[in-house]
Amino acid sequence: MLYLYLDAFFIFRYFILMLMSMVISELFYEEPVYRPPSEGKKSLLITATVGCSFKCTFCYPYRHKKFRIRAVDEIIEDIKKARKMLGPNVERIFLLDGNAFVMKPNDLVAISEACYKYHPKLQRVSAYAHAKDILRKSDLELKEIQNSGITMVYMGIETGDDELLQKINKHTNANELQQAAQKLHKARIILSGTVILGLAGDNIELSRRHAIRTAQLINSMNPAKHQDWYISALTLMLPPGTLLANKYQNGEFTPLSQTGILQELRLMIEHISDDVHDCIFRSNHASNYLVLKGILSKDKQKFLHLIDQALQNPSMLRPEFFRGL
Repeated sequence: MLYLYLDAFFIFRYFILMLMSMVISELFYEEPVYRPPSEGKKSLLITATVGCSFKCTFCYPYRHKKFRIRAVDEIIEDIKKARKMLGPNVERIFLLDGNAFVMKPNDLVAISEACYKYHPKLQRVSAYAHAKDILRKSDLELKEIQNSGITMVYMGIETGDDELLQKINKHTNANELQQAAQKLHKARIILSGTVILGLAGDNIELSRRHAIRTAQLINSMNPAKHQDWYISALTLMLPPGTLLANKYQNGEFTPLSQTGILQELRLMIEHISDDVHDCIFRSNHASNYLVLKGILSKDKQKFLHLIDQALQNPSMLRPEFFRGL
């Protein structure tokens, strides 16, 4: 019976994967397609915008895409097509591309409502957002977006160091990032923020400043009320063609060592306040050397202990050839 069950399971899984590949061939995508790791296996990807309206120096996926916003009618047509191909069982939808949240509030609401209309088992709709995309929207508009079913936003924080934010061409600052986080909390939209280890390079002073100021920014993002939010750490990688990779090739940027990455991670976690509540922390992205998962207020000391162990025993770390974006 166990073998029959396993056979049925794998046949069902294969069938779902085949359906998804058929949908991909029917819907509009512009390569490369990039989404958060947590949206990788269960989420239907719908293209709302192409590329990103910002060009950060470390960014690869959207570097060579010409930014544009798709017509709402075209987006809804893709949502309908996906229903015909996949049936009623889609549970998550992620709106591509780099900052789909740049769209006008009414358009986001219309798209979200269509997602739930044609996919009755849908549990959430989510998207990438730049801090400025969030700040341009009023508290009322954000609440309307949340009420329509867009309940999670992925925001690139990268660092809390204003000088470094300027260097990487992020077009924002720590104060705006803090304000954007608080506006999302107020609207009850779940924030999933990402920071990038190694962004300051191998300069010890700049690395330390990056770690401490990022921790201070995370502290300032603490919501007033109890609600889940996420902070994820990625480790800088230098795909060919990015501005930062070009600086590396020209000798203008030296990456931080593996040990330096761990020390930077430790320093950041050490300076995150014990008062930060309900924050789920992860460093399980494929770019990282060490995987950490837990709740900051409960697991901070465990994280620090694991990092100290890894510094003493590098065999615990993910091999270089396993890392990727």
